[in-house]
Amino acid sequence: MKKILVSLLLAFTFLCQDTEAALKVTPTLLELNANETRGNYLTASFDVQGDANETIRFKIYPSYFKISPQGTMDIIEENSSATDNLIKNVRFVPNEFTLQNGNKQKVRLTITDLKNLPDGESRMVLFLEDVAAKELMLPSGMKDVTTKLIVKTRVGIPIYLDKGKFVKCAQIENIDIKKQDKELQLALKLISSGNSKVRYTGKAQIIKDKELIGEYKIQNQVIGSNNTLSTQEGIPLKDIKENGNYTLRLVIQYTDEKGRLKSLIKENQFTIDNLTDSQI
Repeated sequence: MKKILVSLLLAFTFLCQDTEAALKVTPTLLELNANETRGNYLTASFDVQGDANETIRFKIYPSYFKISPQGTMDIIEENSSATDNLIKNVRFVPNEFTLQNGNKQKVRLTITDLKNLPDGESRMVLFLEDVAAKELMLPSGMKDVTTKLIVKTRVGIPIYLDKGKFVKCAQIENIDIKKQDKELQLALKLISSGNSKVRYTGKAQIIKDKELIGEYKIQNQVIGSNNTLSTQEGIPLKDIKENGNYTLRLVIQYTDEKGRLKSLIKENQFTIDNLTDSQI
């Protein structure tokens, strides 16, 4: 009987992190300020390092992106004429290279014609993609059928450039607390009214009768310029020991365009009424 081979193509895209498999990129993103250079161009670089026991060849290519209202990177694959598209101003070398024996490869960028960029933030992402796809043979669970998985991976390094009069300004529009079975979910909406992204950190405090009974970190996120961000995450209830009324106080911090630390604080109330005697 003839053996059947089923091939599947699977592509993975990652924003670069130090924890990504055997590939390490330093730094993992570039945030540049054109106002800090006197000329009409600036330079930057990042290092790429692979595993000591692996040889892999990469090609590099740019893409334009926007930050979505969910805080994700929306890649614009087609050629974009957006004024904040940085691709037309960037040259990089090399555009293809081989990593082997754990050696580092430096990728250098030159961003030119700064004076013709708009005020505010411009952006792009540089993708590192392996040239040769990997083939993995997988059992299919069917007699005389073999599945071959063709895997291609690429790693993205975001590049942001602020120029001229740029503003980083955010506010909390709404926090909502939703019950889902025995769990509580924090639904958060923020607004960025500036022309440059806002990167924030934050914490949530659980308060009862004006006393702090618990505190935890919320997810770090990025709000796109002149955009909104909507997120949802669980509220840990391990510090809540009794039924009753509680306050959730949200404290969010970000750095504005002048390097000043800004704090946003907003509260909402919720009720716990489903704790049993055994849980208490």
